[in-house]
Amino acid sequence: EMGIENIEHALKLIRKYGNVQGTHLYVFTTRIESELLLSHNQGIPMKVRRINEAQSLINRVLFERGTELFRDALPVENNEKKIHAVVVGLGNHGTEMLKALTWYCQMDGYHIEIDAFEKDALAEERFTALCPELMSEDYNGVSIPGETEYTIRIHSGIDVETKAFADSIGEMKDVTYTFVALGSDEMNVKTAVDLRMLFERNKIKPVIHAVVRNSDEKAALSGITNYRGQAYNIECIGDLNSSFSEGVIINSELESDALSRHLKWGKEEEFWQYEYNYRSSMASAIHMKARIACDIPGAGKPEDQLTAEEKAIIEPLEHRRWNAYMRAEGYIYSGSPEKSSRNDLAK
Repeated sequence: EMGIENIEHALKLIRKYGNVQGTHLYVFTTRIESELLLSHNQGIPMKVRRINEAQSLINRVLFERGTELFRDALPVENNEKKIHAVVVGLGNHGTEMLKALTWYCQMDGYHIEIDAFEKDALAEERFTALCPELMSEDYNGVSIPGETEYTIRIHSGIDVETKAFADSIGEMKDVTYTFVALGSDEMNVKTAVDLRMLFERNKIKPVIHAVVRNSDEKAALSGITNYRGQAYNIECIGDLNSSFSEGVIINSELESDALSRHLKWGKEEEFWQYEYNYRSSMASAIHMKARIACDIPGAGKPEDQLTAEEKAIIEPLEHRRWNAYMRAEGYIYSGSPEKSSRNDLAK
C-alpha cells in the first residue's frame, strides 16, 4: 500500500539524512504505525512531520470555515442555539469529522446533534470501539450541569441510494450542516445533489461540504445550478491542489498557532515528535479561533490577563471542550478522583 511505502522511504531518508541540520521531512500516511515508527527517532536534527490527509482536511475546514456552524445554528429554548450536523460516510474523513464536531461545538449557548450514516452494518459498533466513552450512554445525549453536551446518532447499514436514507433525511427539518465523504468523487457529488433535493423538500438550506479530490472537477462544480438557475450550493473541499499546497503543508497558519500554544508548556521538538502533542495543540488552536468568533469573554487573552469573571466562563468551557476532545481520541476515565491516574498507554 502507498501508506506503508511512504513510511519505508521515510525511515531510509531519516537514516541517511537525519543528522543534516535544517532538514524537514513530510510523510503522508494515515497508518497507525507511522507514529510508532517515526516518533522513535529521537535526538536528530531533522524535523519529521507526519501528515494524515484526513485529519489535515478536517482541521483545515474547522479552522477556516468552522465558525459558520455557529452562524447557522438554529434558536431553541432558553436562549440556546442548536447545531444539527449530518455526516454521510464513516471512512477516514467522516470519522474524523464526527469526532471533531463533538469537541469543536462545545461552546456556551450552543448544543450539537450529529446524525451519521454509514453503509457498514457494524458502523456504530466500530465507532464505539474507537471512542467508547464518547458513545457511552452516561454522556451521549445526556445533559449534566458543567459537563460536555452532545448527541450522536449513528445510522448503521444505511445505503445512501435507498429509500431508508431518503426517509431518514426527510424526517430532519432542522439540519444546519452536512459533510459528505463516501470514498469517491462521483458518489460524493451525486449524494450531495440528492441531499440538496431532500433538504429543499424540507424547506431548509444547510451548508453541504462534499469531499472532491479532483481539482479540475472542483473548479467545474463551483457555482453549479440546475436548468432553472437554482443554485445547488454544494461546496467541494479536499481537492489535491488545495490539500497539498505550500500554504497548507509548509506555511500553515493553523500549525503556527498550534505550535505557539504548545510552547507555553512544552518544548518544540516534542510538538513535532509526538502525535498527541501535535493533535491536541491543533485542536486547542482551532477552538480558540471559534471562541473569539463567538465573543466568549476573555477569549484570545493571555491567561495572566484574564479577570475573575472571564476565568469563571473560560475554565468551565475549556473543561467541557477538553473532556470531549479526550473522549474523541479514545480516552476513558480511569476511576474516582481519589484513585484516578493518567495512563496514556491505556488511554
